[in-house]
Amino acid sequence: MLDDNVPQPWQGRTTLVFALAAAAIGVGNIFRFPYLLGEHGGAPFFIAYAATLLLVVVPVLVAEVMLGSHGRGSPLGAMRWAADQSGRWVSWSWLGTVQALIGLLLAVEMVQVAAWFVDRAELLHDGQMAAASAADMANNFAALTNNHPRMWLLMGGLLIAAGTLSALGIQVAMLVIGWLVLPAMSVAMLGLLDYSLNEGDLKLAGEFLFARQYDRFNFAGVMAGMTSALCTMAAGVGVGLCFGARTPRDVSLLRSVAAASLLDTAFAVALAVAVQPLLFASNTLPAEGLALVFVAIPYAYTNLPLGDVYGALFFGTMALASFAALIVFMQPAMQILRQQGGMRRISSTLLVISGVFTLALILTERGALALLWLDVSLSGVMLPLSMLLVAVFVGWRMPRPIVRGELYREPYWLFVSWWELLRLIVPTVIGLIVVWRLFA
Repeated sequence: MLDDNVPQPWQGRTTLVFALAAAAIGVGNIFRFPYLLGEHGGAPFFIAYAATLLLVVVPVLVAEVMLGSHGRGSPLGAMRWAADQSGRWVSWSWLGTVQALIGLLLAVEMVQVAAWFVDRAELLHDGQMAAASAADMANNFAALTNNHPRMWLLMGGLLIAAGTLSALGIQVAMLVIGWLVLPAMSVAMLGLLDYSLNEGDLKLAGEFLFARQYDRFNFAGVMAGMTSALCTMAAGVGVGLCFGARTPRDVSLLRSVAAASLLDTAFAVALAVAVQPLLFASNTLPAEGLALVFVAIPYAYTNLPLGDVYGALFFGTMALASFAALIVFMQPAMQILRQQGGMRRISSTLLVISGVFTLALILTERGALALLWLDVSLSGVMLPLSMLLVAVFVGWRMPRPIVRGELYREPYWLFVSWWELLRLIVPTVIGLIVVWRLFA
């Protein structure tokens, strides 16, 4: 029976779906998806991406939310309870702590990226780079990465805002993210799509993004799609454990996570449609990574009518998405400090944001290449291994009756399908991706 003292702020699955989607959008495909979709043949890449999302990422995130619902505590507490109830080694409980640490590293990455987004939004809004060349835009971004006082100010402001929301409680933070941030991002994206359709080169963008070049459906393209899918939905960082602990018992966890994944995918496709036509209209070659987001896209906006307005809207939306992800990624560590460390909410919040700020300062001192190294380490090794351990624990170490008891609202055929995917397909695919990333 659920302890009556455990708060239940969510009265339905809508908040769970919206909060998961907002977190996924912030950490998802801003840097990779628009370019990789066209570079790897359009439809072939998307097939690999969608298949991995459905067959691998969704099952793992469902497992995490289920663990949180079962344990009704912090990630460490939930994993400890699950290990104890399953008669397994208590060492499994440390998986919750590992996930929280990975979440903190992602928060370090997100605060720096969000600061860059805020700066680009201000830059375009003020018209400082009107009609600038691509080289000017690249030099300006390079100058920003070396402007440490400016970065410290932006990151400090973002962390103070994130910490204030977190200090009010995860319930308040998640309600703000799910019911304010996500709708705001959705409305802004509609405006960006309308601008792209009016000012962009739809013909060239359509040929680039949505071509069906199945001759390019090679191993590299498949792995690119699979890896890209693995880095979305905020799986493997303890977010599912936190959200699951606050989810009412009568919510369908599997269908809620699936709905969140659909929203995340729709946003990723909308982002590609909002970006690529503008790049072709401004005669800008497609790029990926930091070059795409902070050089090519600002250059495209500054060389199109009303680009300063819509460019500021674009980067403001991306800053909002990154800010939402920043709040979410800090929650697992805060919960562990409060419940296992006995700290007050404000004290745990101050400790976490201080740690994130310190690591972000160190990362800033090392330059943009340090961020890329961290991103590769997280997406290529840490996240996949964390997801693999969750799949192994739930699929092979937890008794099936306990798992079924948490997913009792799912139809039997759906539960069995998810169970077999988690036990067989997920470990195989994630193992393949890790080996490929390590030795490719």
